[in-house]
Amino acid sequence: MAARKKKPLLIACQATSARITRSQAAANSTRSGLAPSVPVPLKTEHNHAAKKKMKREASDENASADAGASAPLPKRRTVLKNVTNISCAKISKRCTAVTGLKLGPSQKAGQSINKQCTNKISMLLPLAVGGSSLVDDSNNAEETQMVDLLAQKEKQIVLLKEAQPLQNTEQNKGGACDEASVEERNAMNVHETAALKAGVSNGLNIVDIDKNNGDPQMCVTYVAEIYRNLMASELIRRPRSNYMETLQQDITASMRGVLIDWLVEVSDEYKLVADTLYLTVYLIDQFLSQNCIQTHKLQLLGITSMLIASKYEEYSAPSAEEFCNITAGTYAKAEVLEMEQQVLNDLGFHLSVPTTNTFLRRFLRAAQASRTAHLTTLNYLASYLAELTLISYDFMKFLPSEVAASSIFLAKWTLDQSDHPWNPTLEHYTSYKSFDIRTCVRALQELQHNTSNCPLNAIREKYGQQKFECVANLRSPELLRSLFS
Repeated sequence: MAARKKKPLLIACQATSARITRSQAAANSTRSGLAPSVPVPLKTEHNHAAKKKMKREASDENASADAGASAPLPKRRTVLKNVTNISCAKISKRCTAVTGLKLGPSQKAGQSINKQCTNKISMLLPLAVGGSSLVDDSNNAEETQMVDLLAQKEKQIVLLKEAQPLQNTEQNKGGACDEASVEERNAMNVHETAALKAGVSNGLNIVDIDKNNGDPQMCVTYVAEIYRNLMASELIRRPRSNYMETLQQDITASMRGVLIDWLVEVSDEYKLVADTLYLTVYLIDQFLSQNCIQTHKLQLLGITSMLIASKYEEYSAPSAEEFCNITAGTYAKAEVLEMEQQVLNDLGFHLSVPTTNTFLRRFLRAAQASRTAHLTTLNYLASYLAELTLISYDFMKFLPSEVAASSIFLAKWTLDQSDHPWNPTLEHYTSYKSFDIRTCVRALQELQHNTSNCPLNAIREKYGQQKFECVANLRSPELLRSLFS
């Protein structure tokens, strides 16, 4: 028995010098119950077998099975089925794994990750093309999204059509603010414009300010029609002139004036253009025409309106944080963004509105066409008078085009009393006769002279500087009755 036990061990020891195959090693270990003396490098043989493939041909089933066992496992991809039925909260983890994003300690899954996940869906769709059902689902998702967008647009159009016109309930009886007068003036303007194009303006004594103008930004071909449409638009989009008496309960007209006077300083500090200031005041008045707010929200409305106007008019607008800082931290950024959303929703995102400055640019060109002296001073003085009306709540009963025309009328009368401030050229391009603007001109002159009783001096100090030729120090003489006959 002892000889029989030693025989396998002796064979195993003698076989160490020769090459042992895997079958022999397995047989020896089975007989002796011991591990083979020469370990088999599995990784090396696996690579060797992979390089040489298979020496013996096998059946199709065996070949496919062996190939599947030896090939590396494919990477698992996130397969998006029906995107419309998958919320970002469910796929945020998978999306994080695919994009390699890591959540910070203060970052919650479902905030920025969900936004990136939503953006990645359209990029991941082409990768998951394993079946036709996926393509159908993606097409259905796109069609559903398009239907939702069209339904949303149709809903907005219906709301805008059903909304009442945002126009003044009190018509200016002394001026030309009613719709019938505007239509009559536009019809006359069309006739005169056609006469100018036909070259028969000599009898009308009207200077063609668009003649020989090669600037493409002036839109010479369409400028007359553009301003006719703007005059129609100012009737529809104007704020209510009596919202302080009929709607507001906490704020007053003097509070509004203090707010706008402060916003003038802010716009001057950030060097914002005049269009930004005018649009800011329009947004404030339009919002107050529809919403009753408390006193502590008035400044929040002011900085939010200027933020919106800056985004619309400026090349580089101040940030929401900067507007929060100028209030000494009174309002948080979240409050500003919430108010911004409310203002834009109430306006229906309609920000392209005609303001006084819109008409002032056009009317100044008409005023300068028949004038050769003090052109720069006329520009500054008319701009100063127009900005003075922003602070006064009483000027909301006048149309922006009427205020612009009255500013030029009073500015010309202030600089030169030897000639009539109104002429056929201004009457043609403004669509106002001197009689139509007499009430607004007199109110504007009173505002110009009222320097001692008005504590709001931001605009006066601004135009009292030398760079504006100190036009705030000028005073106009008494208006003659013959000027409006």
